[in-house]
Amino acid sequence: MSSDRIDGWKAIGAYFNRDRTTVMRWARTRSLPVRRLPGGKTSTVFALRQDLDQWASSQSSLDDELPVDTRDVGPTLSKRGLLFLTAGAAVLTAVIVATGLLWSRDPGAPTVQTLPSDPALSQLYLQARGDWAQRRPETLARAIVGFETLTRAQPDYAPGWAGLAEAYILAREFGTMTDDSAFPKAKAAAETALRHDPDLAGAHRALGFVHYWWDNASREAGIDFRRALALAPRDAQTHFWYGNILADNGQHVAAMRELDTARLIEPGSVAIQVDHAWAQWGAGNEAEARQAFDDLARSHPEFAVIFDCLSEINLSDGDYVGYIQNLGTYARLRKDDALLKHVEALRAALKTGTEAVQDALMRRALAEIASGEQKTHIRPVFLASLAQNRKQTLAFLEQAEIRQEVWGNAATTTQIRKVWLDDAEIAERVRRRRAELVE
Repeated sequence: MSSDRIDGWKAIGAYFNRDRTTVMRWARTRSLPVRRLPGGKTSTVFALRQDLDQWASSQSSLDDELPVDTRDVGPTLSKRGLLFLTAGAAVLTAVIVATGLLWSRDPGAPTVQTLPSDPALSQLYLQARGDWAQRRPETLARAIVGFETLTRAQPDYAPGWAGLAEAYILAREFGTMTDDSAFPKAKAAAETALRHDPDLAGAHRALGFVHYWWDNASREAGIDFRRALALAPRDAQTHFWYGNILADNGQHVAAMRELDTARLIEPGSVAIQVDHAWAQWGAGNEAEARQAFDDLARSHPEFAVIFDCLSEINLSDGDYVGYIQNLGTYARLRKDDALLKHVEALRAALKTGTEAVQDALMRRALAEIASGEQKTHIRPVFLASLAQNRKQTLAFLEQAEIRQEVWGNAATTTQIRKVWLDDAEIAERVRRRRAELVE
């Protein structure tokens, strides 16, 4: 998911359209929330966008210090909107104006909650947010501990609960938490955040993510995300995750709208680029998706999810060697011992033949359903389709019908339909599994 970290005084200054000396002064006199990496006075500082936005919302006189050449921009620019006026951003600004992405702060909108008043808790929150943003198994584990410590010390601090919810969500993708462990905890944390602050955008976003991916409640998820965007229209993470669920639900035009907006706000985010490429794959733009993933794998070989996506593309191609190789890279980067063990079993099966690999994959898919880790038969249907086993495909579709399963995963259903392109019965059974529209 997307990074909100800004490194260095110059970049922090550019975020507010100020020079580095101004923001350095604000850090001394106005408690601008910046962090310093170890290394003494010469070490690197960084800040998180969400924390800068919260801080800016609590300041009443920053506009008094605006440079002369930015005072005539007009009333539609918020403090966050000023980042688009930095040097070299003229073309980007024109695009933003043309697409209607500039926004004005509603005078009646709720005040954004600030950092905890206790300096120690404030630093704990900032550190947890920084750990969350790095999206690695060890940093997510630290983030969860930090947010849990914070919420115990100040249980009415809603952003702490929202941060905890999102740490759980990312821990199932970049860490080792299972869905059936992470999602219920994330939902409880998001609901707790909303009890303390019903207008906290991050909590609505986290709840929307859980509603879609765990509760199979796509309509409710759409409501959650649109509420989050109404509260914070320029939040890249919300546009990103909203695009994520729209793409999974097969609403490709709307998904690209949201993902492109997220990319415009955070053009350097690898996580957004990965989801954009996967959305292209799900929409059937396979050549563009393959090229994007190949480029991402070369430029960001440490980003685990790239290799998860590549493994699924390999599997769709029937390339079991490539599938096992990329799945192994994904498991190694996640430090997931159980998945690494599964990969070794697949390597052993491959020595016997592709049918042995297919059998191993099917056994794992059915075991995940039996244990409750997975709620639908979409994976067994996909695997049976790849094996071109019509009888088995229909049997699993019948189980899905009996259980009244609701499917998203447009990327997988697209591949299933490709195999059975001329089979009206399978096409209709797959169509009946489609979830409600998100919007």
